Amino acid sequence: MSNFDKIFDEKNIQYIQFQFTTIFGDFKTVEFPANIWDSLKDGTGIDGSSLGLLTTEQSDMIIVPDLNTFSVLPWSPKVGRFICDLYTNHGKPYPTCPRGILKKAISKANSLGYEYYTRPELEWYFITNNLEPVDAGTYMDTLPQDKYQELRRRITDDIIEMGIRVKIIHHEFGPGQQEIEFDSSNALSQADNIQTSKLTVKVRAFYNGLISTFLPKPFPEFAGSGLHIHQYLKNNGNNVFIDKENDLSDTLKFYIGGIQKHIKAISAILNPSTNSYRRLVPHHEAPVYNSWGVGNRTALIRVPGYEKSARIEYRAGDASMNIYLGTAILLEAGLDGIKNKIWPNEPTLMNVDMLSDEERKRMGIQKLPESLEDSLSAFKKSTLIKKVFGKEFIKIYLKFKTKELQEYMEAKKSGKEKEWEYKKYLFC
Repeated sequence: MSNFDKIFDEKNIQYIQFQFTTIFGDFKTVEFPANIWDSLKDGTGIDGSSLGLLTTEQSDMIIVPDLNTFSVLPWSPKVGRFICDLYTNHGKPYPTCPRGILKKAISKANSLGYEYYTRPELEWYFITNNLEPVDAGTYMDTLPQDKYQELRRRITDDIIEMGIRVKIIHHEFGPGQQEIEFDSSNALSQADNIQTSKLTVKVRAFYNGLISTFLPKPFPEFAGSGLHIHQYLKNNGNNVFIDKENDLSDTLKFYIGGIQKHIKAISAILNPSTNSYRRLVPHHEAPVYNSWGVGNRTALIRVPGYEKSARIEYRAGDASMNIYLGTAILLEAGLDGIKNKIWPNEPTLMNVDMLSDEERKRMGIQKLPESLEDSLSAFKKSTLIKKVFGKEFIKIYLKFKTKELQEYMEAKKSGKEKEWEYKKYLFC
Protein backbone atom coordinates (compact mmCIF):
# COMPACT_ATOMS: atom_id res chain seq x y z
CA MET A 1 0.00 0.00 0.00
CA SER A 2 1.41 3.43 -1.02
CA ASN A 3 1.58 6.43 1.29
CA PHE A 4 -1.39 8.04 -0.42
CA ASP A 5 -3.39 4.80 -0.24
CA LYS A 6 -2.85 4.93 3.52
CA ILE A 7 -3.86 8.59 3.67
CA PHE A 8 -6.99 7.95 1.63
CA ASP A 9 -7.89 5.07 3.90
CA GLU A 10 -7.26 7.02 7.13
CA LYS A 11 -9.29 10.01 5.93
CA ASN A 12 -12.02 7.92 4.29
CA ILE A 13 -11.31 9.52 0.91
CA GLN A 14 -13.52 7.92 -1.71
CA TYR A 15 -12.98 10.23 -4.68
CA ILE A 16 -10.00 12.13 -6.09
CA GLN A 17 -10.15 15.36 -8.05
CA PHE A 18 -7.40 16.44 -10.43
CA GLN A 19 -7.70 20.23 -10.67
CA PHE A 20 -6.02 22.35 -13.33
CA THR A 21 -6.23 25.87 -14.78
CA THR A 22 -6.94 26.92 -18.36
CA ILE A 23 -5.21 29.77 -20.18
CA PHE A 24 -8.09 32.05 -19.20
CA GLY A 25 -7.96 31.19 -15.49
CA ASP A 26 -10.88 28.74 -15.30
CA PHE A 27 -10.36 26.11 -12.61
CA LYS A 28 -11.33 22.72 -14.06
CA THR A 29 -11.52 19.25 -12.57
CA VAL A 30 -11.51 15.56 -13.43
CA GLU A 31 -12.75 13.16 -10.76
CA PHE A 32 -12.32 9.41 -10.23
CA PRO A 33 -12.79 6.81 -7.46
CA ALA A 34 -9.92 6.70 -5.01
CA ASN A 35 -9.62 2.93 -5.35
CA ILE A 36 -8.07 3.33 -8.82
CA TRP A 37 -5.45 5.83 -7.64
CA ASP A 38 -2.52 3.59 -8.60
CA SER A 39 -3.63 3.53 -12.25
CA LEU A 40 -3.99 7.34 -12.48
CA LYS A 41 -1.35 8.68 -10.07
CA ASP A 42 0.96 9.52 -12.98
CA GLY A 43 -1.73 11.53 -14.74
CA THR A 44 -4.68 11.20 -17.08
CA GLY A 45 -5.50 12.44 -20.57
CA ILE A 46 -7.82 15.35 -21.40
CA ASP A 47 -9.04 17.06 -24.56
CA GLY A 48 -7.02 20.25 -24.48
CA SER A 49 -8.70 21.80 -27.52
CA SER A 50 -12.13 21.75 -25.85
CA LEU A 51 -10.62 23.79 -23.01
CA GLY A 52 -8.84 26.35 -25.19
CA LEU A 53 -5.41 24.98 -24.28
CA LEU A 54 -4.56 23.53 -27.71
CA THR A 55 -5.54 23.79 -31.33
CA THR A 56 -8.02 21.13 -32.48
CA GLU A 57 -5.42 19.27 -34.56
CA GLN A 58 -3.42 18.73 -31.36
CA SER A 59 -6.16 17.95 -28.88
CA ASP A 60 -4.61 15.40 -26.52
CA MET A 61 -2.66 16.34 -23.42
CA ILE A 62 -2.05 14.89 -19.97
CA ILE A 63 -2.70 16.43 -16.56
CA VAL A 64 -0.15 15.29 -13.99
CA PRO A 65 -0.76 15.81 -10.25
CA ASP A 66 1.66 17.77 -8.09
CA LEU A 67 1.71 15.50 -5.05
CA ASN A 68 2.59 18.42 -2.77
CA THR A 69 -0.84 19.97 -3.39
CA PHE A 70 -2.98 17.24 -1.84
CA SER A 71 -5.75 18.37 0.48
CA VAL A 72 -9.27 17.35 1.42
CA LEU A 73 -12.20 19.47 0.26
CA PRO A 74 -13.87 20.73 3.47
CA TRP A 75 -17.31 20.94 1.82
CA SER A 76 -16.91 17.35 0.47
CA PRO A 77 -14.82 15.54 3.12
CA LYS A 78 -14.77 12.28 1.15
CA VAL A 79 -13.03 14.02 -1.75
CA GLY A 80 -9.28 14.67 -1.95
CA ARG A 81 -7.72 16.91 -4.55
CA PHE A 82 -4.42 17.48 -6.34
CA ILE A 83 -3.51 20.50 -8.48
CA CYS A 84 -2.05 19.43 -11.81
CA ASP A 85 0.41 20.55 -14.46
CA LEU A 86 -0.19 20.05 -18.19
CA TYR A 87 2.09 17.76 -20.20
CA THR A 88 2.39 16.49 -23.75
CA ASN A 89 1.76 12.85 -24.56
CA HIS A 90 5.55 12.47 -24.57
CA GLY A 91 5.87 13.60 -20.97
CA LYS A 92 7.15 17.13 -21.55
CA PRO A 93 5.68 20.25 -19.90
CA TYR A 94 3.17 21.80 -22.30
CA PRO A 95 4.07 25.40 -23.29
CA THR A 96 0.52 26.72 -22.80
CA CYS A 97 0.24 25.39 -19.23
CA PRO A 98 -0.28 28.48 -17.00
CA ARG A 99 1.25 26.79 -13.97
CA GLY A 100 4.19 25.68 -16.09
CA ILE A 101 4.72 29.24 -17.33
CA LEU A 102 4.95 30.47 -13.73
CA LYS A 103 7.32 27.61 -12.82
CA LYS A 104 9.55 28.57 -15.75
CA ALA A 105 9.64 32.23 -14.59
CA ILE A 106 10.48 31.16 -11.05
CA SER A 107 13.28 28.92 -12.34
CA LYS A 108 14.71 31.89 -14.22
CA ALA A 109 14.65 33.96 -11.02
CA ASN A 110 16.29 31.07 -9.12
CA SER A 111 19.08 30.90 -11.72
CA LEU A 112 19.79 34.57 -10.97
CA GLY A 113 19.93 33.85 -7.24
CA TYR A 114 16.43 35.05 -6.36
CA GLU A 115 13.51 33.45 -4.57
CA TYR A 116 10.13 34.98 -5.45
CA TYR A 117 7.56 35.62 -2.71
CA THR A 118 4.06 37.03 -2.98
CA ARG A 119 1.22 38.02 -0.67
CA PRO A 120 -2.11 38.49 -2.49
CA GLU A 121 -5.18 40.42 -1.36
CA LEU A 122 -8.36 38.95 -2.82
CA GLU A 123 -11.59 40.98 -3.09
CA TRP A 124 -15.08 39.95 -4.22
CA TYR A 125 -18.78 40.69 -3.76
CA PHE A 126 -21.49 38.54 -2.23
CA ILE A 127 -24.59 39.24 -4.31
CA THR A 128 -28.12 37.87 -4.53
CA ASN A 129 -29.49 35.83 -7.41
CA ASN A 130 -31.03 39.10 -8.60
CA LEU A 131 -27.48 40.48 -8.90
CA GLU A 132 -27.84 42.93 -6.00
CA PRO A 133 -25.41 43.45 -3.08
CA VAL A 134 -26.32 41.40 -0.01
CA ASP A 135 -25.83 44.20 2.53
CA ALA A 136 -25.24 47.94 2.94
CA GLY A 137 -21.94 47.58 4.79
CA THR A 138 -18.79 49.53 4.08
CA TYR A 139 -15.08 49.39 4.97
CA MET A 140 -14.33 47.17 8.00
CA ASP A 141 -17.93 47.33 9.28
CA THR A 142 -19.22 45.03 12.00
CA LEU A 143 -22.66 43.61 12.67
CA PRO A 144 -25.38 44.50 11.86
CA GLN A 145 -24.01 46.07 8.66
CA ASP A 146 -21.56 43.19 7.99
CA LYS A 147 -24.31 40.58 7.65
CA TYR A 148 -22.22 37.77 6.22
CA GLN A 149 -19.22 37.76 8.53
CA GLU A 150 -20.00 34.18 9.59
CA LEU A 151 -19.93 33.05 5.97
CA ARG A 152 -16.60 34.85 5.50
CA ARG A 153 -15.28 33.07 8.60
CA ARG A 154 -16.53 29.72 7.29
CA ILE A 155 -14.65 30.33 4.04
CA THR A 156 -11.56 31.28 6.01
CA ASP A 157 -11.84 28.13 8.14
CA ASP A 158 -12.06 26.07 4.97
CA ILE A 159 -8.97 27.52 3.34
CA ILE A 160 -6.98 27.32 6.58
CA GLU A 161 -8.01 23.66 6.82
CA MET A 162 -6.56 23.21 3.33
CA GLY A 163 -3.19 24.50 4.50
CA ILE A 164 -3.42 28.14 3.39
CA ARG A 165 -2.17 30.83 5.77
CA VAL A 166 -4.51 33.80 6.19
CA LYS A 167 -3.51 37.20 7.57
CA ILE A 168 -6.63 39.43 7.63
CA ILE A 169 -10.32 39.13 6.73
CA HIS A 170 -12.84 41.98 6.66
CA HIS A 171 -15.72 43.73 4.91
CA GLU A 172 -14.49 45.97 2.10
CA PHE A 173 -15.71 49.40 0.89
CA GLY A 174 -18.57 48.23 -1.30
CA PRO A 175 -21.91 46.85 -0.04
CA GLY A 176 -21.50 43.08 0.22
CA GLN A 177 -17.81 43.36 -0.70
CA GLN A 178 -15.29 41.13 1.10
CA GLU A 179 -11.52 40.77 1.37
CA ILE A 180 -9.07 38.08 2.45
CA GLU A 181 -5.37 38.89 2.75
CA PHE A 182 -2.89 36.02 2.76
CA ASP A 183 0.44 35.56 4.52
CA SER A 184 3.60 35.64 2.41
CA SER A 185 4.60 32.43 0.65
CA ASN A 186 6.50 31.26 -2.40
CA ALA A 187 4.81 32.43 -5.58
CA LEU A 188 3.80 29.02 -6.96
CA SER A 189 2.06 27.93 -3.75
CA GLN A 190 0.42 31.32 -3.54
CA ALA A 191 -1.02 31.05 -7.05
CA ASP A 192 -2.40 27.62 -6.11
CA ASN A 193 -3.83 29.24 -2.97
CA ILE A 194 -5.69 31.87 -4.97
CA GLN A 195 -7.29 29.27 -7.23
CA THR A 196 -8.26 27.18 -4.21
CA SER A 197 -9.62 30.18 -2.33
CA LYS A 198 -11.68 31.45 -5.26
CA LEU A 199 -13.24 28.00 -5.60
CA THR A 200 -13.98 27.90 -1.85
CA VAL A 201 -15.62 31.34 -1.94
CA LYS A 202 -17.84 30.31 -4.85
CA VAL A 203 -18.82 26.97 -3.32
CA ARG A 204 -19.71 28.35 0.12
CA ALA A 205 -21.71 31.21 -1.39
CA PHE A 206 -23.60 28.71 -3.56
CA TYR A 207 -24.44 26.56 -0.53
CA ASN A 208 -25.78 29.70 1.18
CA GLY A 209 -28.04 30.66 -1.71
CA LEU A 210 -25.78 33.53 -2.83
CA ILE A 211 -23.47 34.30 -5.71
CA SER A 212 -19.89 35.33 -5.11
CA THR A 213 -18.42 37.30 -7.99
CA PHE A 214 -14.85 38.37 -8.71
CA LEU A 215 -16.11 40.62 -11.52
CA PRO A 216 -13.78 43.65 -11.31
CA LYS A 217 -16.56 46.27 -11.46
CA PRO A 218 -20.00 44.73 -10.92
CA PHE A 219 -21.60 48.03 -9.87
CA PRO A 220 -20.68 51.39 -11.47
CA GLU A 221 -21.45 53.33 -8.31
CA PHE A 222 -19.44 51.15 -5.89
CA ALA A 223 -15.78 50.21 -5.45
CA GLY A 224 -14.36 47.63 -7.82
CA SER A 225 -12.73 44.39 -6.69
CA GLY A 226 -8.99 44.01 -7.12
CA LEU A 227 -6.40 41.31 -6.74
CA HIS A 228 -3.46 43.19 -5.26
CA ILE A 229 -0.19 41.26 -5.43
CA HIS A 230 2.55 42.10 -2.92
CA GLN A 231 5.97 40.91 -4.10
CA TYR A 232 9.57 40.72 -3.00
CA LEU A 233 12.74 38.82 -3.86
CA LYS A 234 15.13 37.04 -1.52
CA ASN A 235 18.76 36.07 -1.98
CA ASN A 236 20.19 33.61 0.56
CA GLY A 237 17.25 34.36 2.83
CA ASN A 238 17.70 38.14 2.68
CA ASN A 239 15.16 40.52 1.18
CA VAL A 240 16.98 42.24 -1.70
CA PHE A 241 14.40 45.04 -1.88
CA ILE A 242 16.08 46.68 1.11
CA ASP A 243 19.74 47.73 1.32
CA LYS A 244 22.29 47.65 4.14
CA GLU A 245 21.17 51.07 5.37
CA ASN A 246 17.58 49.78 5.69
CA ASP A 247 16.53 51.93 2.76
CA LEU A 248 14.82 50.96 -0.49
CA SER A 249 17.39 49.20 -2.66
CA ASP A 250 18.21 49.93 -6.28
CA THR A 251 17.05 46.38 -6.98
CA LEU A 252 13.55 47.29 -5.81
CA LYS A 253 13.57 50.43 -7.95
CA PHE A 254 14.79 48.56 -11.03
CA TYR A 255 12.08 45.94 -10.44
CA ILE A 256 9.46 48.71 -10.39
CA GLY A 257 11.06 50.25 -13.48
CA GLY A 258 10.69 46.98 -15.38
CA ILE A 259 7.00 46.71 -14.54
CA GLN A 260 6.46 50.33 -15.54
CA LYS A 261 8.25 49.86 -18.85
CA HIS A 262 6.06 46.91 -19.85
CA ILE A 263 2.83 48.05 -18.20
CA LYS A 264 0.72 48.47 -21.34
CA ALA A 265 1.47 44.98 -22.66
CA ILE A 266 1.25 43.14 -19.35
CA SER A 267 -2.10 44.77 -18.57
CA ALA A 268 -3.62 42.39 -21.13
CA ILE A 269 -2.78 39.61 -18.65
CA LEU A 270 -3.34 41.45 -15.35
CA ASN A 271 -6.59 43.11 -16.54
CA PRO A 272 -7.84 40.64 -19.14
CA SER A 273 -11.58 41.48 -19.28
CA THR A 274 -13.48 44.39 -20.79
CA ASN A 275 -14.94 44.93 -17.33
CA SER A 276 -11.44 45.32 -15.84
CA TYR A 277 -11.16 48.81 -17.31
CA ARG A 278 -14.40 50.00 -15.70
CA ARG A 279 -12.61 49.59 -12.37
CA LEU A 280 -9.52 51.59 -13.39
CA VAL A 281 -11.15 55.02 -13.09
CA PRO A 282 -10.23 58.00 -10.86
CA HIS A 283 -11.43 58.33 -7.24
CA HIS A 284 -12.61 54.71 -6.86
CA GLU A 285 -9.76 53.06 -4.92
CA ALA A 286 -8.03 51.83 -8.09
CA PRO A 287 -4.94 53.19 -9.88
CA VAL A 288 -5.28 55.03 -13.17
CA TYR A 289 -1.69 56.15 -13.75
CA ASN A 290 1.68 54.40 -14.11
CA SER A 291 3.06 55.71 -10.82
CA TRP A 292 4.68 54.57 -7.59
CA GLY A 293 5.29 55.81 -4.07
CA VAL A 294 5.87 54.82 -0.47
CA GLY A 295 2.57 54.39 1.36
CA ASN A 296 0.63 55.84 -1.58
CA ARG A 297 -2.62 53.96 -2.19
CA THR A 298 -3.45 56.03 -5.27
CA ALA A 299 -0.32 54.80 -7.06
CA LEU A 300 -0.09 51.80 -9.35
CA ILE A 301 2.80 50.41 -7.30
CA ARG A 302 2.83 51.07 -3.58
CA VAL A 303 5.74 50.40 -1.26
CA PRO A 304 4.03 49.92 2.12
CA GLY A 305 5.29 52.50 4.56
CA TYR A 306 4.41 50.74 7.81
CA GLU A 307 6.69 47.69 7.54
CA LYS A 308 10.48 47.46 7.83
CA SER A 309 10.76 44.63 5.31
CA ALA A 310 10.45 46.28 1.89
CA ARG A 311 8.11 44.91 -0.75
CA ILE A 312 5.96 46.28 -3.54
CA GLU A 313 2.21 46.06 -3.96
CA TYR A 314 0.87 45.96 -7.51
CA ARG A 315 -2.60 47.47 -7.19
CA ALA A 316 -4.11 47.45 -10.68
CA GLY A 317 -4.68 43.70 -11.09
CA ASP A 318 -8.05 42.04 -10.64
CA ALA A 319 -9.25 38.51 -10.10
CA SER A 320 -10.45 38.03 -13.67
CA MET A 321 -6.75 37.40 -14.36
CA ASN A 322 -5.17 33.98 -14.53
CA ILE A 323 -3.14 34.21 -11.31
CA TYR A 324 -0.34 31.99 -12.64
CA LEU A 325 0.13 34.16 -15.72
CA GLY A 326 -0.24 37.41 -13.76
CA THR A 327 2.31 36.37 -11.17
CA ALA A 328 4.71 35.19 -13.87
CA ILE A 329 4.55 38.32 -16.00
CA LEU A 330 5.08 40.65 -13.03
CA LEU A 331 8.19 38.68 -12.13
CA GLU A 332 9.48 38.61 -15.71
CA ALA A 333 8.95 42.37 -16.11
CA GLY A 334 10.65 43.03 -12.79
CA LEU A 335 13.62 40.84 -13.69
CA ASP A 336 13.94 42.68 -16.99
CA GLY A 337 14.11 45.91 -15.01
CA ILE A 338 16.85 44.51 -12.76
CA LYS A 339 18.83 43.10 -15.70
CA ASN A 340 18.72 46.34 -17.70
CA LYS A 341 18.80 48.70 -14.68
CA ILE A 342 15.59 50.45 -15.67
CA TRP A 343 14.89 53.34 -13.32
CA PRO A 344 11.23 54.04 -12.49
CA ASN A 345 9.67 57.46 -12.83
CA GLU A 346 9.66 59.94 -9.95
CA PRO A 347 7.95 58.59 -6.81
CA THR A 348 5.16 60.59 -5.24
CA LEU A 349 3.32 60.81 -1.94
CA MET A 350 0.54 62.88 -3.49
CA ASN A 351 -2.84 61.71 -4.75
CA VAL A 352 -1.93 60.90 -8.34
CA ASP A 353 -5.52 61.44 -9.52
CA MET A 354 -5.44 65.02 -8.23
CA LEU A 355 -2.20 66.04 -9.96
CA SER A 356 -2.48 68.24 -13.01
CA ASP A 357 -1.59 66.91 -16.45
CA GLU A 358 1.47 69.16 -16.38
CA GLU A 359 2.62 67.77 -13.02
CA ARG A 360 2.19 64.19 -14.18
CA LYS A 361 4.06 64.93 -17.40
CA ARG A 362 6.94 66.49 -15.48
CA MET A 363 7.14 63.39 -13.24
CA GLY A 364 6.99 60.97 -16.19
CA ILE A 365 3.62 59.57 -15.12
CA GLN A 366 1.48 58.26 -17.97
CA LYS A 367 -2.02 56.85 -18.00
CA LEU A 368 -2.63 53.10 -17.88
CA PRO A 369 -4.39 51.46 -20.83
CA GLU A 370 -8.02 52.53 -20.89
CA SER A 371 -9.46 49.44 -22.56
CA LEU A 372 -8.75 45.79 -23.28
CA GLU A 373 -8.31 46.77 -26.92
CA ASP A 374 -5.50 49.18 -25.95
CA SER A 375 -3.66 46.64 -23.84
CA LEU A 376 -3.99 43.88 -26.46
CA SER A 377 -2.49 46.21 -29.05
CA ALA A 378 0.61 46.60 -26.86
CA PHE A 379 0.55 42.86 -26.01
CA LYS A 380 0.90 41.96 -29.72
CA LYS A 381 4.02 44.13 -30.14
CA SER A 382 5.84 43.26 -26.91
CA THR A 383 9.12 41.34 -27.12
CA LEU A 384 8.78 40.46 -23.42
CA ILE A 385 5.38 38.88 -24.04
CA LYS A 386 6.79 36.83 -26.95
CA LYS A 387 9.73 35.69 -24.84
CA VAL A 388 7.65 34.68 -21.81
CA PHE A 389 4.59 33.09 -23.42
CA GLY A 390 5.71 31.81 -26.82
CA LYS A 391 3.97 31.66 -30.19
CA GLU A 392 1.38 28.96 -29.47
CA PHE A 393 0.12 30.63 -26.28
CA ILE A 394 -0.07 34.07 -27.93
CA LYS A 395 -1.93 32.66 -30.95
CA ILE A 396 -4.59 31.07 -28.74
CA TYR A 397 -4.83 34.05 -26.37
CA LEU A 398 -5.29 36.59 -29.16
CA LYS A 399 -7.78 34.40 -31.00
CA PHE A 400 -10.09 34.19 -28.00
CA LYS A 401 -9.60 37.77 -26.85
CA THR A 402 -10.24 39.16 -30.34
CA LYS A 403 -13.49 37.18 -30.49
CA GLU A 404 -14.34 38.44 -26.99
CA LEU A 405 -13.87 42.06 -28.06
CA GLN A 406 -16.04 41.53 -31.14
CA GLU A 407 -18.84 40.11 -29.01
CA TYR A 408 -18.53 43.01 -26.59
CA MET A 409 -18.73 45.60 -29.38
CA GLU A 410 -21.85 43.90 -30.75
CA ALA A 411 -23.45 44.02 -27.30
CA LYS A 412 -22.44 47.66 -26.92
CA LYS A 413 -24.16 48.60 -30.19
CA SER A 414 -27.46 47.38 -28.75
CA GLY A 415 -26.83 48.95 -25.33
CA LYS A 416 -26.48 45.56 -23.64
CA GLU A 417 -22.78 45.56 -22.76
CA LYS A 418 -23.51 45.30 -19.01
CA GLU A 419 -25.67 42.21 -19.54
CA TRP A 420 -22.97 40.72 -21.79
CA GLU A 421 -20.27 41.30 -19.15
CA TYR A 422 -22.38 39.68 -16.44
CA LYS A 423 -22.94 36.64 -18.65
CA LYS A 424 -19.28 36.45 -19.68
CA TYR A 425 -17.45 37.25 -16.46
CA LEU A 426 -19.80 36.85 -13.47
CA PHE A 427 -18.16 33.58 -12.42
CA CYS A 428 -14.60 34.46 -13.46
